Amino acid sequence: MNTKTHIINIMKRTKYTLVMAALLAVFALSCGEKASPSDPSPPDVSLPQSLITGEAPPNALGVVDARKDVSPGAKIVVTGFIGGRRKPFVEGRAVFTLADNKALTRCDLKPNDPCKTPWDACCDTQETLKASVATIQAVDGAGLVLKQTLKGFGGIQPGSYVIVQGKIAPGATGAALIINAEKIHLTTAP
Repeated sequence: MNTKTHIINIMKRTKYTLVMAALLAVFALSCGEKASPSDPSPPDVSLPQSLITGEAPPNALGVVDARKDVSPGAKIVVTGFIGGRRKPFVEGRAVFTLADNKALTRCDLKPNDPCKTPWDACCDTQETLKASVATIQAVDGAGLVLKQTLKGFGGIQPGSYVIVQGKIAPGATGAALIINAEKIHLTTAP
């Protein structure tokens, strides 16, 4: 491998590490915040329509199980709900946080819970939250995150249950699972 290729690979790994670190920092600060009025962000038509699929990809793992064997470049199918933080979508980027619906408890599933952002699972501990989420991102042909929000695209919203098919991103680890989405299927609660 020549020096230029080596430097490019280091820069790509650093980019993914920084994105995940930023998401985890926002995640850690978001739980317990008061909800703001909902932001009806319109979907950006420049996202590839092929990203949303009507067919559920088979053999989906929960996030916790998916984090046990992380091999960058490997194909993966994972399921859960969009959440784990008050604002699970990254503004201006095709990125969201996917939460394991078996490991985390949505507040709207608890009797008489008045939570305005039930997808944030703020009733769970920070340790459980950190171990039960993954970052889902849509990237271009060069592996760069698309500069549009996924919120509202294909009907996905905070709290939506989805099945994501894709590849584990370069630089992803068991502690910071990042998946480059190829297909997203909107589903109902399991």
